[in-house]
Parts: sequence; C-alpha cells; structure tokens
Amino acid sequence: MSCEYIIVPEHVRALDVGPATVIVNYRNGRADVLTGPAARWWEAATTSGYGDPSGLLDTQSARALREQLLTAELIMQTPRHRAGQPTAVGPSWVPSWGTQEMQAGRTTAGSASCRMTLRAGVALLVVLGVLAAGQGRSRMARLLRLLTWATRRTRVNASADHLMEAVYAVRRAGTVMPGRVACLEESSAAFLLLAMGRKRVTWCHGAAADPVRLHAWVETDDGQRVAEPSSTARFGVLRAIPERDDGSEIRRA
Repeated sequence: MSCEYIIVPEHVRALDVGPATVIVNYRNGRADVLTGPAARWWEAATTSGYGDPSGLLDTQSARALREQLLTAELIMQTPRHRAGQPTAVGPSWVPSWGTQEMQAGRTTAGSASCRMTLRAGVALLVVLGVLAAGQGRSRMARLLRLLTWATRRTRVNASADHLMEAVYAVRRAGTVMPGRVACLEESSAAFLLLAMGRKRVTWCHGAAADPVRLHAWVETDDGQRVAEPSSTARFGVLRAIPERDDGSEIRRA
C-alpha cells in the first residue's frame, strides 16, 4: 500500500444512496456520482485515510480516479495519516423499475399575505443576487455563508404553519422573478425570510436514487418537511444548516 494519505476537505460531502455515491463540492455546487468499484474505492479510501486501497480497482484505474478526485478538489493529499470517517448513508433504497413517480414542474403556491409575499420577494432577490455575484466557482459557498449568517440571527424555532406560509410566499414571489427559481433558490429564500423574523428552520440539501438527483428543502427543527411532496422522504441529507445534532449529517474528514 502507498504511503500517500488523503483527506476529504471541509467543503465536500458524500452520501451513499444505494446504487451510487453522490459527492458534492459545496464551494461551486458541482455534484459527482460514483458507482460500482469506484464508489467502493471512495468509501475505502476516505474511511481509512489511505489514498491507495488495494483490491478494488486495477492500478491504472485507481490512479486515474484519484487524479480526477484531486483535480475536482474532492480529496486532498496530506503528509500525515488522519483517521477517516464513513460516508453518510441515505434512506434504504429499493429499485422501483419505473413504477414510482416523482412530482415535476412548478408546485402550486398556497395562500400568503401580501406583506409576507413582498418580504419573500426581498429574500428571493437577495438569494438570486448572492448566487449571481462573483465567480461561478464559489457561488454555492457564498449561498452557504449567507444561510449560516442568517441562522445566527434567529431566536426561536419556527412552527410548521410559519414555515408553510413562508414557502407559499416565496413561491408566489417567484412567479414574477425574471431568473431561475427552483428548489435551491426557493428553499434558501424561505429560510432567509423566516430568519428575518428571528425564526429558525433547517435548510437541507440532499440526494436520492432511482434516478440519482439532488433536491433542497426546508424543515422545522423537529424534522417536519412542509409543503413538500411525499417523495422528498427518499432524499438523504448531504448538508444541513444549522448542522444537526441527531446524527443525520455525518462529517467525513
């Protein structure tokens, strides 16, 4: 075994969703998917801290994979060995063979007051501005810094009713926005809108299989996913703000 050691940087999260391992760089938002022997190589390398786990890939393939991961800043070389931690594991996965449906398209916006909708518009503009400003390779990092700053201003936990009103207000405001308003922008704006009123929720970004896909949503402190389709339960959490204390987000190195 090589004496080359590796670590997973702070800005990287990985989640085993069953048939694949999803790895997200939370500096630029790029997501990579590993399957089969490559996914097992990632698990062994990042768990052990050794950059050359044996018996999983041939030498040439292992070298190529390691170089690709280094170039993508998903792993880093280190001169000393550090104990690794296992990749987080998502909800149990059973192949649907195309028999399960995922809700697609714009979700119906429920009722929200005009005042709440106007404030939601401000929150949405802030989120869109943060994502658009600066270099594209750091857009996700800018958004996470905004959300982390916002959650420090909160004082009380938001109720499910508070969260539902915030999500509906953001969806209504999003219908008149010129830019892209999908789950990432919507969930971030709802999070920010509630933080403006000193109310705390949890922002989640996760992945699911069948097919592999990413999703962002907000939920109450006790884990209620409000104004979300039932299919959201298939998603495991890659990143949560604030980080959870229940073990659902596992730090990997």
